[in-house]
Amino acid sequence: MRSILFLFILAVAIPVSAQLKTFKWQSELCDLTGTYDAQKHTPAQLRNTLTLFGANTPRIDFSAAVWRYDEIAGLDLAALDREYEQKSKIIRELNIVKVPFWERLRQAQLKEMQEYYELSKITGQAYTDPKVINSYPRAESCKLKYAGPLIAGGDKLIEAWRQVNLASQKRNADPKRLQDIWDQQNASPDRLKYARVETMAFGWWNCANALLPHDDAANDGTADTEYKKLFKRVRQRCDEA
Repeated sequence: MRSILFLFILAVAIPVSAQLKTFKWQSELCDLTGTYDAQKHTPAQLRNTLTLFGANTPRIDFSAAVWRYDEIAGLDLAALDREYEQKSKIIRELNIVKVPFWERLRQAQLKEMQEYYELSKITGQAYTDPKVINSYPRAESCKLKYAGPLIAGGDKLIEAWRQVNLASQKRNADPKRLQDIWDQQNASPDRLKYARVETMAFGWWNCANALLPHDDAANDGTADTEYKKLFKRVRQRCDEA
């Protein structure tokens, strides 16, 4: 009777242990191997879930900030629209592990991308039609500070540009160099062009961009910790930092 019972236990244990699979991935410094229950997750779900945090997450590459006036004509807002649609679709359609934390992170990433897209679209339009800044539904303090001078142009824009330059000087190791550049550009016949470019980029864009929502869970180690919880055990081999 003992031997029969022993064989029965083995027969039950074999298919359970056969469900354990390994999955490998890399972090910035480590190679990791996790052992997981294949009845709960698929390799594709584990790969897709990795896409939601760190360097793997799809992000919009389009930049609405230009550094020279002649670059304004090259801003392709239709390309921005296409990029947003393509990359947000990737995130929306990912087949991820069925854990509430990861669905919340997916929605946070979609929100973050949408906010960046909307600000980029408004900023790209505002180079030639600064009144659209007032249609942006957020960043009220930034609109109050920069929309008026950008719309008015002339001396008001020059003064806003000067204030932007002074603020940059406070953060720069060589403030005199920035002041010299400003003096030179302000003496140029194209000074209003310089003023528009720098007030848009270093004033309006930097101000509004700093107020965009960011999901800390993707970057503060929380997602990494939660990801490891998907595995029964994780082994890692790390390079020394």
